[in-house]
Amino acid sequence: MAEKMEVDYKKSKVLTWTEKYRPKTLDDIAHQDEVLPHLLFYGPPGTGKTSTALAFCRQLFPRNIFQDRVLDLNASDERGISVVRQKIQSFSKTSLSTSCKEDVLKLKIIILDEVDAMTREAQAAMRRVIEDFSKTTRFILICNYVSRLIPPVVSRCAKFRFKSLPSEVQVQRLRTICDAEGTPMSNDELMQVMEYSEGDLRRAVCTLQSLAPILRSGDETARNCYLRGSSDSALISDLCKSVRVSNVPQIISLTKHITKSCTGVAFMRRCFQQMLQENIINDENIAVMGKLVATCEKRILDGCDLENNLLNFLLTLRETFE
Repeated sequence: MAEKMEVDYKKSKVLTWTEKYRPKTLDDIAHQDEVLPHLLFYGPPGTGKTSTALAFCRQLFPRNIFQDRVLDLNASDERGISVVRQKIQSFSKTSLSTSCKEDVLKLKIIILDEVDAMTREAQAAMRRVIEDFSKTTRFILICNYVSRLIPPVVSRCAKFRFKSLPSEVQVQRLRTICDAEGTPMSNDELMQVMEYSEGDLRRAVCTLQSLAPILRSGDETARNCYLRGSSDSALISDLCKSVRVSNVPQIISLTKHITKSCTGVAFMRRCFQQMLQENIINDENIAVMGKLVATCEKRILDGCDLENNLLNFLLTLRETFE
């Protein structure tokens, strides 16, 4: 016992007070109540970026002052410099409301969703607003592609990357929604919805909601038909078999059929992956088709027509077999 007390005494003697009294929790930190940087959330769609920002703000501000303290804008709808001058700057200039007697953060927060869709001029103007009103306003910028933001904006934010959600997390969340809404689904069916969404939980929930009336009706034929229709696997398989023997009019007809089935932008990428697995594309054309898939997908994400880009992809693919 004496030896143990001696060892403990030596440890306490060696330990400096800065380490001994270092705060162990956020509540122990002295005075720094308003240390909040500008935040940049980026990553694939449907991974919880906007939900995280809104949940964060709801926890900071009570409901009675939430509208006065938080401005939520979608930058893809209002992407020009005018929205920066009219809405963002005017909100930043407003004084903080004093109606709330509670001890809340003395800051305002502006949430800009899809900020990578803003023009470079608008981003430059926004950078100026960030600098001028940093004492009273914090920004939470949300985007899918951080490379589309100008460096001065990125350098003023603390960056947080959101990864695609694991399949087990998605299935667990979908199961919770199913139980709450009274829409019974098996784990295999939830996995099918999850695979269709490709890591986008928002897309998976929307698919689940559109499926809910069919699930409640108990019509097994409609249920199976809808679940098969929510997957591109059969369509991709048929395409891989038919594209090499189809002529140009048949390719055009096939393109219209695929477009009407409301497949997403990732259809061409998944089709290309399956063709690689089945050795349909030879080694000489892998680089050409891979570059074309990336180009077409970027065009569609930038707002170009899905049918035209899909037709370009299929016609180029057909040429590789001639």
